[in-house]
Amino acid sequence: MNNKFKQMGFTLLEILIALFIFTIISIIMTQALHIALTSLSGTEKSAARMRDLQMTLLMFSRDFEQIIDRPVINALQSPEASLLGSADNITFTHSGLANPQGEILRSTLQRTQYSLLKENIIRTTWDVLDQTANTHPQQRELAGSVRELHFMYLDDDGNSYSSWPPPSSSKISALPKAIRVTLTLPKWGKLSQLYITSGHSLDAIPS
Repeated sequence: MNNKFKQMGFTLLEILIALFIFTIISIIMTQALHIALTSLSGTEKSAARMRDLQMTLLMFSRDFEQIIDRPVINALQSPEASLLGSADNITFTHSGLANPQGEILRSTLQRTQYSLLKENIIRTTWDVLDQTANTHPQQRELAGSVRELHFMYLDDDGNSYSSWPPPSSSKISALPKAIRVTLTLPKWGKLSQLYITSGHSLDAIPS
C-alpha cells in the first residue's frame, strides 16, 4: 500500500524539470507579448503620423488655393506684400476664413504663415490683416517628424524661384502662379506637392 502511494507522487527532479519548462515557456510568451505590443504601438504611431500629414496637406491645399493679392501693414507699421516667401517659410493673405452670415466683426481674409520649427510644421495666423503692436499671432503645430520643409515659387512663364517676390520682379505679378512644397520625412523620403494659386489653371503649370 505504501509503495503504491509513493509511486503516485512526483519526485523532486520531476518537479524541478516541470518548473524549468514552465519558466522557459513564460519567457517565450513574455517576449512574444512584448513584440506584439511594440508592433501595435509602432503601427498606431505611424497611423497618427499619416493622419497629421494628410491634415497638413489638406490645409496647404485650402490656404494656397485661396491666396489673394491683398498687401497688409505689419506690426512695425510697414507695408508688407501679399505674399512673402523664402525657401523655408511663406507668409500670405488668403480668403476662406469662416464668418457665417457676417455675424462676427471681422473679415473673411486671413494672414497666415507656414514654417518649420524643431521638425514640426507650424501654422501661424493673425486675427487681423493690418496689425498693430498689440496684435499677437496664434500658432498651431501640424505634422511632426519633418526633417525639411522647402518652398518653390513658379511665375506665369513657369520659371522657378526660391523666394518671392523674385529679385527682379518689376514685370512679375504680385502672386506666383503656383507653389511647390517639398517635405523630407524620416523613413518615408521626400514628398512633393504642387498647389495652384487662385485664378490659375492647372493646364498652364509645367510638370
